[in-house]
Amino acid sequence: MNFTKKMFQENATLEDEVHVAGDSESWHIFMIVFQVILALGITFGNTLVIASVWKFEPLRIVSNIFLVNLAVADLLVGILAIPIRIAFVNLPMVRQDMQMFLQELKESLQMSPFCFLWQIASVLLLLASLFTLAAIAIERFVAVRMPFRYIELCTTKRCVLVCAFIWALSILISVLCLAFVKEQLGNTCRMADLVSPTYFKCILAPCIGFVFLVSWVLNMCTFYTARKAVKCSINILRDNKASEWQMLSTYKVTVTAFLVLITFSLCYIPTVVFTAVGILKKYGIFPDVVILLLFANSSMNPIIYGLRLPLFRRAFAKILKRENGSIATSNYSSDGENT
Repeated sequence: MNFTKKMFQENATLEDEVHVAGDSESWHIFMIVFQVILALGITFGNTLVIASVWKFEPLRIVSNIFLVNLAVADLLVGILAIPIRIAFVNLPMVRQDMQMFLQELKESLQMSPFCFLWQIASVLLLLASLFTLAAIAIERFVAVRMPFRYIELCTTKRCVLVCAFIWALSILISVLCLAFVKEQLGNTCRMADLVSPTYFKCILAPCIGFVFLVSWVLNMCTFYTARKAVKCSINILRDNKASEWQMLSTYKVTVTAFLVLITFSLCYIPTVVFTAVGILKKYGIFPDVVILLLFANSSMNPIIYGLRLPLFRRAFAKILKRENGSIATSNYSSDGENT
């Protein structure tokens, strides 16, 4: 009995210490500095992706329309979601005058509208990224499983319309949370204190779960098919360099799309797991760490493109060196990459 009582006391002490660490001024200063650096990296990297596709004609292909759409969503994380969080979550814990201002705003409006703005923006950009990954998975599936119908099915007009639909659907689902606002609002800017659990259980979670599952199934099927085709055909097509290059290039783009989805999953799954087991609600420091992981995902895609796709790598180099000229020096090479 005494042992059990002592254990609960130790757990309570640990929980209090973590809450103090999560609410300390030094922790929030670290969060501000880290998020500013992260926002600059996100803005720089994704602007580079968009500028590369805009400037260099070899990159203006159908599949890259979705990469640009994903870059736009990530860019908005850097210039919208992170600054709002710094201003209304971290700065008030450092500057007393701003904390008093937000408290007055909260008392006059019941809850700062910027809390809702930040949460809506976060959900919007999450959904836009996830839906775009699903669109990339479908595009890759058509390219690998139905190559002879690819040009017919994946036209520029259709891909642009899909991107517009992605943003419209993301806005609709994210703004829909306003219909589930709690009658008794919490004391924090966390979405759990603003919106009823019904929104998560009946709308957000099923939507994210379904799209996430579809993306993984399609990517797995596409990756398996492309890998099998490369193994079976590499000897047959060895005398036909153009066909060999085309197959290896398609395989490389497919693997790259799969890596983007894996990275997205690794960054977002902790949020789902921690939320499910109640860690985010219990410990004050973990929500910040998990949110940093979510934000960090928006900086990773340009790195993946630069490492995996030679055309993007050369486009990045030319833009940074302020050079002109083409980024494609030949139609194909022996390793299956654009050169």
